Amino acid sequence: MIELLAVCLDDMNPDWHIEENPTLTDILILIVHGRAIYSLNGETVELNKGDMLFIPQGVLRSGVNAPEGPHQKYSFHYKPYNPGQFPFDSARTYRKVKTRNLDLMKTRFAALEHHWFRRLPHGELISTGIAIELLGYYSRELAEERIASVKLRLMQEVQDYIRKHYREPIRIEDLSNHINRAPNYITQTFKVVTGMTPISYMHQVRIYAARDLILDSRMTIGEVAEYLGYSDQAYFNRMFKRIMSYPPSYVHREMKR
Repeated sequence: MIELLAVCLDDMNPDWHIEENPTLTDILILIVHGRAIYSLNGETVELNKGDMLFIPQGVLRSGVNAPEGPHQKYSFHYKPYNPGQFPFDSARTYRKVKTRNLDLMKTRFAALEHHWFRRLPHGELISTGIAIELLGYYSRELAEERIASVKLRLMQEVQDYIRKHYREPIRIEDLSNHINRAPNYITQTFKVVTGMTPISYMHQVRIYAARDLILDSRMTIGEVAEYLGYSDQAYFNRMFKRIMSYPPSYVHREMKR
């Protein structure tokens, strides 16, 4: 479906800027920290944390950091085998959307970067698959902009509750009581809005926190698992690898060097 050409992480570079030129490929961008300011065909487009931006080939593009400082973002550059094959690019114009699941998008972009730069056997095929997955998520984010605002607000409250209590056992009944809605309504609506169940989202938040703890603390993997509510370390290891695409031992061994 696509030819993946480049994967980039712009990581808080104070000198980051792009001179004005037509883009040579299609690009998908995710801002994970700070703010960037683009000019696209002469129109100013501000990107904040959580914003995703699709830029098709040929758009006149330039960009700079925001005045307050540098930003961090992931992006990948690709060429579609059939332009217009994705719902969002039939008009071949740039489009911005605020993701409702930043944790998932960060995790998948990080996995894309991991596989792309390690260059292990079949890594290019895996990277292309993740890039197509991200284009699918982006398509869904655009479609879900039409979801009623009350549903978005309620599911944001559910996400906020999970992020606040993710170390505790969380049941659907707890979420039901929190926003005064039936358990079935929460499960179904949360999946429509985020693409996953509330429990899957809880695991995602836990595992993302686990990665940071392994990197930034002196805790062992077993201590991290217990701290995050996993009494079974083997189960924690399986969840970590399922979500991050590599085991926690890789973070502990390779990334802390």
